[in-house]
Amino acid sequence: MTTLRRLTLVLPLLATSALPLAGPAAAADPRSPLNVESRTYDLVSRVENLAGTERVSESQTETTYSLQAAVLFAKDSADISPQAKKKIDDIAQKIAQANPSKTVEIRGYTDNLGSAQHGLELSKDRATAVKDLFARSPSLTRISFTAKGLGEAQPIADNGNEAGRQKNRRVEIVVATR
Repeated sequence: MTTLRRLTLVLPLLATSALPLAGPAAAADPRSPLNVESRTYDLVSRVENLAGTERVSESQTETTYSLQAAVLFAKDSADISPQAKKKIDDIAQKIAQANPSKTVEIRGYTDNLGSAQHGLELSKDRATAVKDLFARSPSLTRISFTAKGLGEAQPIADNGNEAGRQKNRRVEIVVATR
């Protein structure tokens, strides 16, 4: 059983009984809540297993499933391991249930070790391997997929140490929900 950790954003609320009544005096006071700009925040929920190898991020517009490369592939390989196929099948079921109206994008990433060109090619090959596995899933035949290799672009951790590089070697499956 995988243990999950949930990060939650909590925003403070103003008690409506503490607000002054509207009127000319309130409108003249620049500190009045009536003069505060309203803001809209995109809320993102992130759930990650304790090892940090699997992560799901959900916003109002998309869901991103992220798997570290070590979960899917051997070192410097784009061949999906047999254990990884179960994880991909689980994600395929979730994508089918979401019934996305747009193309599902699969993004491959690497760390900054080796040449940038090699990382770019490896990340593209890995994203394509995941895309090809999704394409064979009977529940996803009506859904379109694209694969994109981004190499060492957009790191999520420090490439200066092995723990950070391991997090940066990943495949993300981005499902638009609107």
